[in-house]
Amino acid sequence: MKTRVVTWAAVALLGGTGLAVASPVSNLSPLALPLSDPAGIAVSAGSEYPSDGAQFASLVVVPHGGTRSDYTRFRPRQRGYYRESAPRPETFSQLHLGFLDPEGDESAGVLFGFRGGLAVDRNIQIGGQIDWNHHGNSQTAVVSEGPGPGGTVITTRADLERSSSDLVPMMGFIQVSADDLPVIPYFGVGAGLEVLHLSAENFQTGEHFSGTFAGFGWQIWGGAALPLSGRARLSTEVFVNSAELSRDVDDPISGQNFRETVNQDGTGMRVGLAWGF
Repeated sequence: MKTRVVTWAAVALLGGTGLAVASPVSNLSPLALPLSDPAGIAVSAGSEYPSDGAQFASLVVVPHGGTRSDYTRFRPRQRGYYRESAPRPETFSQLHLGFLDPEGDESAGVLFGFRGGLAVDRNIQIGGQIDWNHHGNSQTAVVSEGPGPGGTVITTRADLERSSSDLVPMMGFIQVSADDLPVIPYFGVGAGLEVLHLSAENFQTGEHFSGTFAGFGWQIWGGAALPLSGRARLSTEVFVNSAELSRDVDDPISGQNFRETVNQDGTGMRVGLAWGF
């Protein structure tokens, strides 16, 4: 009885020190089966364990009072490695206004537009833009002029003729900008379809003209953007527009088909508010 008590105490004491202790062979039961090593590695007394492993001694009680001490090592389950995903492209939008001054005698017209797309990285933006450039002109003649109530001079005019032009460029573009600076320079180029609608009316002769012209056009621009609070920017840019637009017309008298062309080369300026960068 004392022998068994001493054996149990020795097993418990040495089990905490990491040493393997086997019970006397005479105390083992024939029915006791060896325990399998979960890691598939035989571990003997005095074996060194890697620092990333964990070990402990387990005391197993078998029938007929037999005992055995086994050591089991468990390797901590490693977490999966997740690669940081690439940042998704950011969308941006811009509203702008300005003017376009075509070559020739026609004066500059007011311009409104929208630009939007994706900022594929910090320096490159791609997308589309649409502008509307309107110009109106009228010619009048003074019919009469005379005093009004309170000495106000009243002038009566008659419209002789009136004309207007509406140019709508619709383009895809790519724009390159510098890194974050107090003032960010940028450069862009766009190309696409331009549509021009002309209308005119002569009130003296009763003649009327209306026509729509279309064709390929392109623009280049350069400017600077001032970052505002949040993700907004105030931008100013100058641009060059180049397009030769045309339409096909039939002559009702001769029956021939003609092509009319209009040149829309010119320079302009835009001031805009962009957000989403």
